[in-house]
Formats: sequence, structure tokens, C-alpha cells
Amino acid sequence: MNHTTRIPSVLTVAVGSILLLHPVAAKPAAEREVYKEVIVPILRGKCYQCHADAADNPSGKKKIKAKLALTTIELIKKGGDEAPAAVAGDLEESLMIERIKLPHDDDDHMPPEDKPQIDEHELKVLEWWIKASLPVGKSMKDAGAPDDVLAAAEKVPSDEEVKKILVKLFSEAEENIVKLAADRKALEGAIAEVSGQFPNAIGFVSQQDSDLTFTAVSMRKDFKDEHLTKLAPVSGGLVDINLGATSITDAGMANLSKMPKLRKLWLNGTGITDAGLDSIKALSALEYLNLYGTQVTDEGLKKLAGLKNLKKLYLWQTKVTSGAVEEFKKSVKDCDVNMGIKVE
Repeated sequence: MNHTTRIPSVLTVAVGSILLLHPVAAKPAAEREVYKEVIVPILRGKCYQCHADAADNPSGKKKIKAKLALTTIELIKKGGDEAPAAVAGDLEESLMIERIKLPHDDDDHMPPEDKPQIDEHELKVLEWWIKASLPVGKSMKDAGAPDDVLAAAEKVPSDEEVKKILVKLFSEAEENIVKLAADRKALEGAIAEVSGQFPNAIGFVSQQDSDLTFTAVSMRKDFKDEHLTKLAPVSGGLVDINLGATSITDAGMANLSKMPKLRKLWLNGTGITDAGLDSIKALSALEYLNLYGTQVTDEGLKKLAGLKNLKKLYLWQTKVTSGAVEEFKKSVKDCDVNMGIKVE
């Protein structure tokens, strides 16, 4: 089986899509009405998901965090639980700007860290709008927007474009959710079969995808080559597998070649040698490989030179030399090779 469905952050995708549209305004920035044609598209794309009624929320569901709605100029001035979102002529008293400028990992940062962030050109427009006393019903030119603000506003899509993008993306997200449920359902039998033999050892990587992870950490030396063959029903869906400190041998490694999606693999503390690496040298998706405490040598490392996506490789307490590592890094340039702590 080879099922994979992952649900991306809808608005993260939206940001990428919106950026592709620059410039998309129906008319030059100087002619666009400040609030409806410049400010609203920014807020709709980055803020309405958490601060709008169902009618304006791109998700189609009402969500007004901290009682702060941002869908009309009146509501923006009114604010929520704490303070007005924007105070005419006063950036320091405008909660929206304060929250946007907080560090991304601050709990009060807006938008939340896992949501698409306000871009520099959007912040420039928002700050100008507040300093200009929240003009409404005027063109950007008539409201006195300077050239740098007009240039920033040119990058803001029209509200209609933002609406279309969000409708499309949320529709696709709903379809992906349905597909995810179906893919996970299709794996239930295989997971149950493996779980029956290895309780609490297999599961989904996260609730947002159908990729699988397996760990033999509870069995350790009791987990042998014959046990590895019993993972066949889920081999196509495994992306992480922890075989550290188990009793698998070079012969058992052949089963790993049937797991083409593997991204993370722990083989630390096992008895594998260079010969066993023949079975994983073609796992092109591999990003993390732990060979700590194995019998791998320089010759074995050469076999991994084709793993171009490898980012982390642990070789502490192996027979690999620093010279071989330097040669290896010429082929896999972005790989961080850990040889352990050197005591001077």
C-alpha cells in the first residue's frame, strides 16, 4: 500500500497563491479606494479566518477570537476584549500593529505562528493607513499616500481575487480532508494486523496525514529479522522507522528496500555492517539516518553517496574516518554528519 494524504495549512497555501498574483489590482493603486480596495483585501487574506462572522470568514464558519471582529471600520475601531484594533493617527495605541510586531513565537502575536504572516508591504500599508487617521471613501492618492506606500499597495491583490483564491483553497482543503479520511480508513486493516503483533508500535505520524511511523524501542534485542518481515502490510506507507538497539542483521535489512517513502531511519546500536547498507542506498527520500554504534566503515559510507536528500547522518562510534566523511560531503553537500564529541 502506498497511501499519502497530507493536509497543508490552508492560508499558508493561500499566501503563496496570492503572491503569484502580483500585481493583480483591477486599477492602479493610486486610484483604489483605501479601505475597501486595499485594507480589506489584506485583512481578508490574513485576519478574517480568526476575526470574522461566517459570512466573511473564508472558512464559512464564525470565529471571533478575543471578541475582536475586523470586518468593518466600526468594528476595527471598537476592538475586542483589550483595546481598539486601530486608533486613528496613533500606531502605539493600535492593538493590531502591536500584535503584528510581536515576536512570532509570542502567544499574543498576530497572526498566530502557524498561520501566514503579514508581509512587509502589507504592514507598510496598514501603518500608513492608521497614521493617516483611517481614511475611508477616498482613493489612495486623494488620501495622500506617498510613493513608497503606493508601491506597496500595488502588491495587494484585489478583494475579488482574494475571495476567489480563498474559496478555491478552502474547497480543496475540504476535498483533501475527505481523501485523508478515506486513505486512513484504507490502512486500518494493515495497521490492525501489525498492531496485533507489535502493540503500540505503529501509528500515523500526525493527524494531518496518512504517513506511518513504527518503533521497535520497546522490544529492542527481541526484535529480529523475522519480525521486520511482518511489517510488509504497511511497508509502502512507512516514513519513520526506529530499529535502534534491535537484533536486525544485514540479511534483515533487505526488507527496508521495500519502504521507498522512508524519511527517517534509526539503526543505531545494531549489528549491521557495510553489506546491510546496500538495501537502503536507493531510498531517495531518506533525510535522517542514525548509524551510531554500528560496524559501518568508509566503504559503507560510499554506498550512501547517492542519498541527495539526506540532511542528518550520525556516525559516532563507527569505523568511518573523518577523511571519508569529507569525501562524502562532496556528494551530499547539505548533509550534517555527526561524528560525536571530540575530547581535546
